[in-house]
Amino acid sequence: METYGFWITDKKQRFRTEHFFGKSAAVYSRSGLHATEKQLIAQLESMEKSPKRMLVAGNRTGVTAMLSKWRWPECEVICHAFDLHHARAIQRNLCANGFRAPITVDAGVEIFTMEEVQQPRSRNAREIPVYCTAALPDGPFDLVLMAFTHGLMTTELLFDQLENVHLVLSDGGRCVVAAEGDHAQLFKQYKTIFGKYSPLYDRKNLSCATMAKIGELKKRRDFSAVFSASLPGCDPVELVSLPGCFCHRRPDTGGLALAEMAQGEAKPEMKLLDMGCGCGLIGCLLAKKEPTLKITFVDSHARALEAVRRNIQSLGIAGAKLVLADDGYVERGFDLFVGNPPYYSDYRIADVFLQTAFAVLHRGGVCMTVAKTAHALEERQRQNFGAVEVLQRRGYQILKSVRAGRPQMDR
Repeated sequence: METYGFWITDKKQRFRTEHFFGKSAAVYSRSGLHATEKQLIAQLESMEKSPKRMLVAGNRTGVTAMLSKWRWPECEVICHAFDLHHARAIQRNLCANGFRAPITVDAGVEIFTMEEVQQPRSRNAREIPVYCTAALPDGPFDLVLMAFTHGLMTTELLFDQLENVHLVLSDGGRCVVAAEGDHAQLFKQYKTIFGKYSPLYDRKNLSCATMAKIGELKKRRDFSAVFSASLPGCDPVELVSLPGCFCHRRPDTGGLALAEMAQGEAKPEMKLLDMGCGCGLIGCLLAKKEPTLKITFVDSHARALEAVRRNIQSLGIAGAKLVLADDGYVERGFDLFVGNPPYYSDYRIADVFLQTAFAVLHRGGVCMTVAKTAHALEERQRQNFGAVEVLQRRGYQILKSVRAGRPQMDR
C-alpha cells in the first residue's frame, strides 16, 4: 500500500514519522503533532461522509487541513488563525506540500512580511486559503474542526470563538473541538452554546467533543470590554479591547507609563509607529493629545487590530494605518517609535522590535520602550542605538534612545 507523506519540517535527516488512516498517510515533523491535532485527525478517520465546506481553526501546522483535502479532494477546506505568526507557519507548510495558500486579512488592514512564501507554480495545485482575521470566515460550513491550546488562545477567546463557530455553521453542521484545560468548564460552554454535546475523549488535561448546530443562538454574548484611560492634563477616553488583545479588559500600566513619557516627544505632524499596539492604548492617547500625528499601528494579532479599528473610529482619529506583521516593518521616515515588547522566546521578539525601530526612524528619531526590569532590554537597545537613557514612571523603566548612525551591533 502506497503511503502519502506530508512534511512539516525541513529537517529531512532528523524527523519523527506518524501514520494515519491505516498507514496510508504519514506526517513527518520535528517532534510529533500536538495531542489536540492528533485528536482532530482521529475524528477525521472515523468520518464517512464528505463535507462540502469545512473550516480548520486553532491549529498551527495545517496538517489537519491537508489530510482533509487529501481524503476529500472535492471539499472546500479553509484554515483560520488569529495570529499572523501562526497563519504564516500554516501557509509555509501548505505551500511546501504543494497547496496554494493565499492569506486573507480584514478589510482596512495591510499585511506586511519580510519574506514572502513561494506559492506552488503548478496550475493543478489544490488550494487551501488561510484567513488571519478577527472573526471566522463567513459560512456556512458543514464541519468545523478546532484545536484549543493554552499557548495559542485564552479561555475567554475560546468561548467567543465557539459562539462564532455556531454562527458560521450550517443548520445541522457539526463542530469538533479538541482542547486542553478544565473539561467541566469547557463542557458547560458547549452545552450553553449548542444545547448538547457528545464527549469523544476525556482524559486528564485533554478532551475532545462534538456538537451539532440546531437552530440559531438565542443571544450572542459580547466579550468585549470598555475601559477609560488618560494622559495627565487630558480628558479620559474610552477604549475597547477584545479577547485576544494584550491586557484585555484593563489599561496596561506599562503602556500607560510609556504613553505618559512619550507625550513629551510627540509633536504636531510627526509620524509615529506604535508596534505591538494591542488595542491601541499608547497611539490613541497620543493622538488625542496631538490630533495631527500620523500613526501606524502594528500588531501580529488580528483581534488587536480590530480593537484599534473600533477605537480610532469612535475617537475620530483620522489617517491611521493598520498593519498586520509578525517579523518587523520597514517603512522609513518615522519620528517616534513606541513599543512594549514581550520578553519570552529569549528576547527574540524584543530584538525584532528594536531592529525595526532603528530601521524605520530617521536620524534624530526617538525610540521609546518600556520594561518592568530594564536590564536585558537596555542591553539590547544599546546594541542597536549605542546609547540609552533610562527614565522612571509608575514603577516601570522607560528606555529612550535617539537614532544616530548604523546600529552598534553592525560596527
